[in-house]
Amino acid sequence: MAKESGGQKAMEEDADLKLLEQRKLEAIRRRLKAAAPSEKKEKTDRQVVEGVLYDRGDEVLDAAYSFYPAETERLVQEIAGMVRSGRLNDKVAGGELLSIFRQLGLRFRLKTSIKVMDQGKLVDLSEKLGRRERE
Repeated sequence: MAKESGGQKAMEEDADLKLLEQRKLEAIRRRLKAAAPSEKKEKTDRQVVEGVLYDRGDEVLDAAYSFYPAETERLVQEIAGMVRSGRLNDKVAGGELLSIFRQLGLRFRLKTSIKVMDQGKLVDLSEKLGRRERE
């Protein structure tokens, strides 16, 4: 009879271990599910447009938003629609985007600078010329 109770005790411990293991696995699954994005979110129009820009295109877009937010948003919607429909497959350079804004009558300035190599470092041309005048 003592042998039977020992075997039964071992079976209860096994069942308890399995139950504990299942609870831990379920908790891990819940944490992973909460941490992972539930659905793949669709990109916004601006993200789509930023994906096709290169060569300072992001700077042009930021500047356009700061000067003409409503008009820029409308243009971004149009460009994103063209990208999504496949009518625009090429990358768009910053200069091309600036030209589009100017053709629409939306004029704004970009911060530009000319960098030159001075003693192994890139410095603004105005800074180099300022040093030269002081010497």
